[in-house]
Amino acid sequence: MRVAVAAQSWPLSDTESLTPERTAAVAREAWTQAAGHVALDVRAVPDGGPLTGDALTGERWSVGGAIARRVRGAVVLAPARGTRWEPGALSSALLGLAAAGESARVVVPVGDEPPAGDAVDLWGGGLAAARAAVAGLDIVALVGADRPLLGFRGMSAAVREGREADAALALAAQAQEERWAAIAREADAVASRKVLMGVGRLSDEPGAGAAGGLAYALAALGARLVPGSRAVAEMVGLNDAAEEADLVVAVVARLRAADLDHGAAAAAAWLAGRRGAPCVVATGHLGVGRRDLMAGGIAGAHEGERGEEGLAAQVRRLAHTWTPAR
Repeated sequence: MRVAVAAQSWPLSDTESLTPERTAAVAREAWTQAAGHVALDVRAVPDGGPLTGDALTGERWSVGGAIARRVRGAVVLAPARGTRWEPGALSSALLGLAAAGESARVVVPVGDEPPAGDAVDLWGGGLAAARAAVAGLDIVALVGADRPLLGFRGMSAAVREGREADAALALAAQAQEERWAAIAREADAVASRKVLMGVGRLSDEPGAGAAGGLAYALAALGARLVPGSRAVAEMVGLNDAAEEADLVVAVVARLRAADLDHGAAAAAAWLAGRRGAPCVVATGHLGVGRRDLMAGGIAGAHEGERGEEGLAAQVRRLAHTWTPAR
């Protein structure tokens, strides 16, 4: 039997979680103890956010305000300082790569983490000039949400979700919507794609409202927006590990409705579905019901205790449950 495991994180406390690398190490040891006879392939899977590149291996160098890493023929960027993208620093990194004549795909993981600053600062002196400066780059932005930039399902609506009764928040969200609508009126005219069918305006594109508008700002520069979970799975080799797997497992700190569309569990379910194998999830916090799990392609989800021992115990239970005896 072959088992592929996507190890992303596990909660230690309300504010701390294990890194992907440590999550993978604990899961590998626990599964081997419980069912050492199976062919086990455990991959540490970053979350697709700004620090994704820090968890990958490959040639590393500084460019502008970012750290670049060459991974499987692509250049993956991460912030040089802090945990969020600073748009001006990201802009200088893209300009540096363009000036150097970089021909590989440039991957900018943004997840759904708002930037440390105004997203449109990415354009510097203006969108048209910025587009021209990076026109030679093949840029891909990894997003962790499907929302468009504007409207009832857009960025401002997401800010208010669950807090609709907060009058101050409602006013702030309205102001944000009006500001981005004004920005989009100008940027869409420059950057929107011409299509025969489907979405035409860039601000309506799924994922444009991710990361506090940074996804839209990158798309306006010419970046393609793609789901981060699948792209990261490919970068860490999870696709290869799942190619012949009889079982695909995801280990995540939490499993909410949004995580069924983005994250390690979503990637594991997608890969398992391609293979026709079951997908199961070990999580520190289970926030969805059986019906949603089935709709997401997950055969079972099991909640465990916090801490490394809690993770190890849950993985051992999964191994006993989902793998046959010798």
